[in-house]
Amino acid sequence: MKSISGLAAVAASLALMAGLGGASAGMSYQVTVTNNMDKELLAPILVAPATEDGKIFAGEYVSKEAEHQILTGDPGMLAKAIGTSASVGHGKDGPPGVLLAPGKSVSFAVSTDAKQLRVIAMVAPTMYKDHYVTALVDLDGKAMSVALDRFDIGHDEKRMTIAPIAKSVATVRIGAK
Repeated sequence: MKSISGLAAVAASLALMAGLGGASAGMSYQVTVTNNMDKELLAPILVAPATEDGKIFAGEYVSKEAEHQILTGDPGMLAKAIGTSASVGHGKDGPPGVLLAPGKSVSFAVSTDAKQLRVIAMVAPTMYKDHYVTALVDLDGKAMSVALDRFDIGHDEKRMTIAPIAKSVATVRIGAK
């Protein structure tokens, strides 16, 4: 299963990215992502200030680095492009042990001065090869939950434009620590 085995690189890149999360000064938050899908898994989750959206999105499509994350599940290239303000959280399920299974949650810390965060993760390609979830979360010091909606980048259809697929397939909860 080539698309899942491509996630094996994620484990190696997570070790390299260990120093990225929480490197920015600012307020500390606890981020918890829950996979609400019935059958599909989520790949590692990248969180970054919304001011970095220009490194994630390119017009009606995604950047080369975000495309890599969405197609392979490996957020390493995108985290590197964003720099120290990027944080990555990953589950412990599925091969290679960095995915987030249905009904499960993963929590990790983020430190930032941002007013708004972007959360983005690949939907593991067991059913569709180019789907991802994302949301913007306003930070005001209060705990809140926001739905992560699902999108298709149109890569395998050669459309190369983002299309909405489903709402509330996952949830992100963020609270000040």
